[in-house]
Amino acid sequence: MEAFYRQVDEGRFESLPPTAGPWSPHAQHAGPPAALLARAMEMHEPRADMRLADVRLDILGPIPLAPLHVEVEVLRAGRSMELLQASASADGRPLAIARAWRIVRAPEDFPSLTGHRAAGPGAVPDTEVTDDERYLRMPGAHEDGYLRAVEWRIVEGGVGTGGTTVAWGRQRIPLLAGEVPTPWQRTLVLADSGGGITLTVDPRRHTYINCDLHVALDRDPDGEWIRMSSQALASPGHGGTVHTTLADGHGDLGTGLQTMVAQNARG
Repeated sequence: MEAFYRQVDEGRFESLPPTAGPWSPHAQHAGPPAALLARAMEMHEPRADMRLADVRLDILGPIPLAPLHVEVEVLRAGRSMELLQASASADGRPLAIARAWRIVRAPEDFPSLTGHRAAGPGAVPDTEVTDDERYLRMPGAHEDGYLRAVEWRIVEGGVGTGGTTVAWGRQRIPLLAGEVPTPWQRTLVLADSGGGITLTVDPRRHTYINCDLHVALDRDPDGEWIRMSSQALASPGHGGTVHTTLADGHGDLGTGLQTMVAQNARG
């Protein structure tokens, strides 16, 4: 595996096989596109005194393994906060839109506000694991794409164990060939997996797929491992959500939210 994408021109990216999601070798997992659009916003007229604070991705339909054209615009400029928007399309068809607030960094002497956060998440488990245990396994899933590009250490729960999971994950390959992923890019590659690591419904009988991803970080993560504490919720007759608390080795750093479309599988 080389990378998730290869840049072929300004604003144009080749989608490589590791972007393929678990349900089809022809459709991308939303994590890599989310990170790709965040990269575009990070690189658009950057300022050293500002950082991305949140990223909201809206998925307009299945994202094919096809060349993606990425565009960025500023919706609201300002000295202390800016609203950016990035879009991805293929053959002129819009596929995903992301918006992000870029805000001025808090002063180093600003008071620390911790809310109800626990003391710390602990360390990445260093127990020996087999190759199969490093990756998520799902019934009927395509395993040669994204599922093999991300490595996991399950702390609690897991696929098929009740809808709550605590796990450490890291991407095994760069977002773009020859580039080191930024903290935000690493986070987004993983954060869309909240619905995957908590998967409990049988995908052959029920579909539980997100139409968006919203991640807010009050602190940039440190290191390549991201800890996710995720819970899947579904209300019959209504819908579902997946809530994720994100952390690194220093402690909690933000939250992720996915809106889930819960349906019976079509026979």
